[in-house]
Amino acid sequence: MSVHRTRGWTCEHGAVALEPVTSPARIFTFVLTVGLSLLLLIPIGAAAQIVLTSQIEDESKTEVIVVMDPTGAWNNQRAAKSGRLMRASELYTSGVAPVIMVTGPNRAFEKSRAELEELGVPANDVIYQPTGTDTLGTLAVVATLLKDLGWSSATIVTDPAHSARAQVTAGKYGIDSHMSPSSGEGTSLTAEYVAREAIALVRYYLYNQWELPRIVVDK
Repeated sequence: MSVHRTRGWTCEHGAVALEPVTSPARIFTFVLTVGLSLLLLIPIGAAAQIVLTSQIEDESKTEVIVVMDPTGAWNNQRAAKSGRLMRASELYTSGVAPVIMVTGPNRAFEKSRAELEELGVPANDVIYQPTGTDTLGTLAVVATLLKDLGWSSATIVTDPAHSARAQVTAGKYGIDSHMSPSSGEGTSLTAEYVAREAIALVRYYLYNQWELPRIVVDK
């Protein structure tokens, strides 16, 4: 007959009360499991946010339509730019905003404006704002221009997968942002595109957002 020993103490009525045995190994395992679970939930949550935001087609009236430059994108940049300009022209024609702002390097502006003119947007309603090729820098410049013009709202046109990161960044700068993603070649929500944007979005939440100033103040 085997005997099992239990650590405990005997109360005055003779009953045995068990003492909780807490093993350092068990504590470590529990903490490690919780930590790994949280690390897995962060990118999963980011991917879910990307997919959900990509479905938004916000055609609320704003003060300007901002076309994000695709130079740093992972897809066919020429096709992506054409798709964004096409979407911007549709929004303009629908009366979403009276002006289209094209961002990116100076060398690409004239071609973009000519393409918008072919799509029915008058040249006088197209403005150019030279920016960098990254999301943080581009939207910082856009926010500064909006502040100088006394504007606060913008419809942002970019790829569906990039919409989530553009939206949270614009919001951090104080822009009342409305997302209306483009479509066409290179804009599909592929696993690779979503994974790359999820990594970038997690990096934004963990590091970038704490460094961004609020540029546009509420009216």
